[in-house]
Amino acid sequence: MNRFFYEAKQRTGQTVILQGDDAFHLRHVLRLQSGEQIELCGPDGVCHSAVIVDLAKESVQCRLKEELPDHEPKIAVDLAFALLKGDRMDFALQKATEIGATAFFPVTSSRTVVKLPAKTEQKVQRWQRIVRSAAAQAHRNRVPVVHFPREFIALPALFAFYDRVLFFWEEARRGSLASALQGIGPGARLLLVSGPEGGFSPEEAVLAQKAGALVVTLGPRILRAETAAIAAVALTLYQAGEMEGR
Repeated sequence: MNRFFYEAKQRTGQTVILQGDDAFHLRHVLRLQSGEQIELCGPDGVCHSAVIVDLAKESVQCRLKEELPDHEPKIAVDLAFALLKGDRMDFALQKATEIGATAFFPVTSSRTVVKLPAKTEQKVQRWQRIVRSAAAQAHRNRVPVVHFPREFIALPALFAFYDRVLFFWEEARRGSLASALQGIGPGARLLLVSGPEGGFSPEEAVLAQKAGALVVTLGPRILRAETAAIAAVALTLYQAGEMEGR
C-alpha cells in the first residue's frame, strides 16, 4: 500500500487533498484511479487508510477511513553526523530514516572533507525530500526533520535537550553501547553523534564529554562514515528493543 504525508491545511474533516509532487506521483507514476486505496499520515503522526475519491488535473481528493497502527519507535533517536560527499549523504539519510531515526543534524568538524554548501537552503530542501520519500517507503508515521547544517562546536548546546547523548568514536578503546543505554525506556530522547571520514579529533571528543556525552564504540573495525552513522541508529534501536516485532 502506497503511503503519503499531508499537512493540516490539506485536511477538512475526513477529506484530504493531495497536491504537487504527491498528486503527480499518484497519477502519473503509480497510475492509481478513483476507488483505489492508499495510506495517509497527518502532521500528528496518525495514519489512516484512505480511498481515492476524485482525480483532478493538479490534485487528488481522498477520504480517510480506519486508523492504522503506529510504526514509530517508542524512543526518539536523533542523529548528528558529519556532512558526507555526494550520494553518501543521501544514502545515510535514506537508510537511517528507514531504520527509525527521528531527526538529523548535519555537522562540520575539523576533519570534515565536505564544507557547508553555498546554497544551504536548497540542499536541506533536497535532503528533506529524500527523507520524506524514505519515510513513506518504510511506512513511518512521521517524516524526520533535517535541520540546517552547523559547526561541531555549536552541537553541545543541544545536549541538554536529550536524556542521553552517545558520541561514537573509533578511537575509543572501551564504551559499551549496552551500558550507555541502561535505564533508557519508552519516551526517552537520544542524540547519536557520528563523525566524518577522518573521524573526530581528540579535542572534539573531549568537548563532547565535557558537555555530557557518553563515548561509545562500534567495535574494533573501522567503518566508512555513512556505515557508522547507519549502524549507530540500527544498533541503538536494536539495543532498546525497537527492532523486534510488535
